[in-house]
Amino acid sequence: MSHTTPPLGLRVAPHLAIVSMGYVMFGYAGVPDFYLSQYDIGYTSFGLMLSAILLPLVLAQWPASRLVERTTTTRLLIVATVAQAGLASTVDFAPTFPTVLALRFLWGIAAGLVLSVGATHIARLYSGDAASRQQGVYGGMLTLGGAFGFLITPRLVTATGGIGIHALGTLIAVPAVGALYRNRHDRLTGPSESASETAGGSVLTNPVVILASLCYVAAIGSYLTLSAFITSYFEDLGVFGPLNALVLGVATLGRASGGSVVVRFPVTDPKIIAGASAVAVLGFGTLAAAPAGPLRVVLPLLVMLAVSLPFGAIYNVAADATASEGSALAMVIAIGNLVALVLPVVTGSIRDATGGYEGAFLVLVGLNTVAVGSAVLITRTRQ
Repeated sequence: MSHTTPPLGLRVAPHLAIVSMGYVMFGYAGVPDFYLSQYDIGYTSFGLMLSAILLPLVLAQWPASRLVERTTTTRLLIVATVAQAGLASTVDFAPTFPTVLALRFLWGIAAGLVLSVGATHIARLYSGDAASRQQGVYGGMLTLGGAFGFLITPRLVTATGGIGIHALGTLIAVPAVGALYRNRHDRLTGPSESASETAGGSVLTNPVVILASLCYVAAIGSYLTLSAFITSYFEDLGVFGPLNALVLGVATLGRASGGSVVVRFPVTDPKIIAGASAVAVLGFGTLAAAPAGPLRVVLPLLVMLAVSLPFGAIYNVAADATASEGSALAMVIAIGNLVALVLPVVTGSIRDATGGYEGAFLVLVGLNTVAVGSAVLITRTRQ
């Protein structure tokens, strides 16, 4: 963490970069009917569109954890942001569905670098309460990009026949690239000597990092499942319009404010994780059992808020657990997304087989129950 006040461009750059990533990652989910008809696929295949980026996102964490210990995160973010923006511009022109998956896979490698390097960038500029707050804002900006995508992609389908569903993310990335380039000679975001001397194996066996990874599995799994299928979920209920964007708007609020809770209230990061995960358990359990009615419309908003709150706290817990914060964050992101990558396919399969999402909600109940227990153990381990 830097003890010198960094320039504004350096501070806002990761937030700007992650907005573009969020748009490309989730914007397509705002128009499921377009992809189902355009490529003649079912919901299981539709789920693969998210899984296709999660696997490379996981694979990118190993080089990310090595690279951040060798140079500044500013330089790495320039390269990663330009790469993901360039690849995003190609997906809309894919002639077949396998090509869509292949291009999203390639994009996921660059996106994985943006996600991990950006979180490390923040961890090097801030510490303590400020770090928790900024990590929360960072996650919130990812979701904000997705919410914008939910609002704009239906209009793009109408106006352009689908061109821009991904490619608009290229334009959104331009401010981030500009801010990073202006600060390309920065040294504030370089690795510390203690981090460079830390053995990678110590991160892999650190109990707090392992427990934080389990919490991240529940948070990212729940968040991604809701984000990918919330549009079709509401359509099944006969609810149309911008309510899907409202759900991601709530997620933006949750992720952005989650890191601020530790600043404003006498509550620790592990308690935020445990409390929010417990609410998610109750919410998903109710969604799995509730009859059709207003409750099924309102509950996704509450559950999305609950699963979005812990992200900044999880990042902060992992980064504080070891001097090698880049490796710790990369491990958390890799493990979380490795498990989460199967959830969109599982959810789509359940939807195709049963016509509903109740089975998927029960899976998320189990994951969040594990997160509650892991958060309690983090508190005990840190005492």
